[in-house]
Amino acid sequence: MFSTYSVGKIGSLAALLGALAAIPAAGQVVQDPPPELSFLSTILKVRKNIPYEMWGEVKFPPNRDVGLARQGKHWFVLAETANGTDPVSEWNKVKPAFLQNGWALVKEYRGGGLLEVLQYAKNGVQAWANVDTDGSPLLFRVDVIEVAPLPFTLTLAAPAATPEIVTDKGDFPYLAPLPGSKFHRGGADNTPFRVTPAGAQQAEMVANGTLYRDYDFPEISNVLLTTAYRDALTKSGWVIVQEGSSVIRAHYAQKGRNIWAMVSPNGPGGYSINVADAGAVDLGATLANACHVALYGVLFDFNKSTLQPSSDASLQPVANIMAADKTLKLEVQGHTDNVGNDAYNQTLSEARAKTVATWLTQHGVAPDRLTAKGYGKTKPVADNGSDEGRARNRRVEIADPRCSPKGN
Repeated sequence: MFSTYSVGKIGSLAALLGALAAIPAAGQVVQDPPPELSFLSTILKVRKNIPYEMWGEVKFPPNRDVGLARQGKHWFVLAETANGTDPVSEWNKVKPAFLQNGWALVKEYRGGGLLEVLQYAKNGVQAWANVDTDGSPLLFRVDVIEVAPLPFTLTLAAPAATPEIVTDKGDFPYLAPLPGSKFHRGGADNTPFRVTPAGAQQAEMVANGTLYRDYDFPEISNVLLTTAYRDALTKSGWVIVQEGSSVIRAHYAQKGRNIWAMVSPNGPGGYSINVADAGAVDLGATLANACHVALYGVLFDFNKSTLQPSSDASLQPVANIMAADKTLKLEVQGHTDNVGNDAYNQTLSEARAKTVATWLTQHGVAPDRLTAKGYGKTKPVADNGSDEGRARNRRVEIADPRCSPKGN
């Protein structure tokens, strides 16, 4: 089972992993090698303080395009030879010990380096390993996954139809922490909550700020965090709007609610949950006081006036206040940032304002109670010199022409 394979990129990845593994980071868990690698200490010098994740993910081989992903208990073992001439010769000395201890060779890769992919299936244990030397005949690196399901079950209660009372302390009622987590702190964060809509090239603002909870969890890993919350959020009715290697963003738009959430790592041994309850704003009271309201969370396809489905949660409250006050008439306003020429921005803002007005008429609002107008980039509410400022300026507003703003 020999394949020609360029290991240049794999070697670079392994070098990074090796550097991280040499000195455990603050809060990082260390363990002895798994039982299926206990034989290594009889033929090589196994370094101490082996980095360990209670649940992680590795690809075999570690290439994003062709690797076969496996999840479970994760070790990164460094083992030294007493002497050596070249990686392949040293591997040929070590390989028989792997084979005699239950490991099977899946593939051998060459091409500027050495990489071995092995599989273990014995005594009810399924394990996979990438073995490489990073070009050094004196050091073997064994990246091993012992296949296992998530170490716990995370169950989330769906948000209720009536908004819950949420303070700066304690867990969120609908976003519980991982089992075994320790509450660290909570508070308010005025950083706008932004998401990148499907197909878009820029993040859009959906809420002015969030409440956050920080938790300590010494054995956290990015894949554990995102997998546990992706599955639990989906089961309780949330829609995953963005998921990366370490951050997950979700939207809940059932029962009249409009809640955005983000789960992300927070340094070694911890993570954060941020929640923006965009539906908690009293739209009618804000409109009566200020005479206009920005509707963040009204999302469009990139450079188009086509509404994305998640926008319904931000627009339904507008239909509701117009149903409650039959005398209310509104101007729907489209606004852009300063990217692009004036004519383009004007046309786009007008089209988006008309699309929102059409949505409202399709949801029970008489057409003669609405006007739609685009303002292009002429009425910024923030500095266009930053991504955050431009995101604030890309917005839809509703305004009451009969209204006079009330003083503070």
